[in-house]
Amino acid sequence: MWVLLISGAAPPAHFIGGWRGASSERQPAMYFRLGGGTLKGISKPGWVVWSRVFVMGGRLHADLGVAEVVALPEAETERRWRETTPQWPIMHAVMQGITRDQMMARHKSNHIQVVYAPNARQAHRACRVKAAALAELGLEVHLCGDVALA
Repeated sequence: MWVLLISGAAPPAHFIGGWRGASSERQPAMYFRLGGGTLKGISKPGWVVWSRVFVMGGRLHADLGVAEVVALPEAETERRWRETTPQWPIMHAVMQGITRDQMMARHKSNHIQVVYAPNARQAHRACRVKAAALAELGLEVHLCGDVALA
């Protein structure tokens, strides 16, 4: 299970409780010298398509896959926030068909983008559609983990 932190604001629709589950805290100076706040919360359970874009060999590449966002007990979420950056939104994600070592072996980008899908089937479909769109734009696309092709 991955802890994904969003170093900027996330939309309230991504949080458990929507606006009620959102708050803002002053950003640490080590990240944002002039301070400021971002919207934070706990990402709601569901299926997402994740992607990360990077430059390798002078070309744009994109890794894509699907993940299931899960809810954890409040105490575990708080522990994870304390171990990372508690001012940022948090997502507990289970990458489908990808081990930690596989994910980090291709670690060419610090940032992952996510988009929610209504269910697992739609997440797989959306992943393939996004892959096709990125390929059409000229990126070299890499499907990572379990992405159903049917």
